[in-house]
Amino acid sequence: MDKILLAKGAEAELYLEDWLGIKTVLKCRICKKYRNPELDYKIRRRRTLCEVRNMLKARKLGINVPHVLELDLSRLCIRLEYIEGINLRDLTRELDDKLLEDLYSEVGKIVGKLHLNGIMHGDLALTNFIYSKGRLYVIDFGLSYDFQQVFDKKRINLCARDINVLLRNLEANFGDRGLRLFQHFLNSYSEVLGFEIAKNVVKEVKRIRSMARYAVRV
Repeated sequence: MDKILLAKGAEAELYLEDWLGIKTVLKCRICKKYRNPELDYKIRRRRTLCEVRNMLKARKLGINVPHVLELDLSRLCIRLEYIEGINLRDLTRELDDKLLEDLYSEVGKIVGKLHLNGIMHGDLALTNFIYSKGRLYVIDFGLSYDFQQVFDKKRINLCARDINVLLRNLEANFGDRGLRLFQHFLNSYSEVLGFEIAKNVVKEVKRIRSMARYAVRV
């Protein structure tokens, strides 16, 4: 199988590639020519290492993420297990709400576990959840951030920013239906993170949304 370009974003290029007889994703961070070369390398290296560390940490927590198969710091590339399945956005379009309730509750447990253990995913878009062979995977930790497990104002804000991305995705794609599914997410998220902390996170989500002139409907 030839190397196939899967996606090209602002931060990285993703290729589907055969590696030792298995399908893999090769993710390489793009050089930003407007930055000083030395600074650019340091930034990309730090983000690459952060991505790998947070994926490994998530896996240790029992969260389904792609296996990291190779790390090449000379090219700033990560080789990952290719997860073949359907993303949560497309799955939500295909299934009725009754079948989706458990799935969104599972998303809540996953995100709650990440936040409880000091990991901000950074891009909780519906397309970054893949349902494959009866399991729900989280992919693309490229914007993830590792924070201390002390829920002060800054940490609450990081959690809220994560949740806000998911909520905006649900609203944009599914409107009121998305808001109903979000409640199933929020119930499980609160159980894992703790109701008092989750209450503060939701309060911060509302503050962020009001500043951005979104309708506050959490």
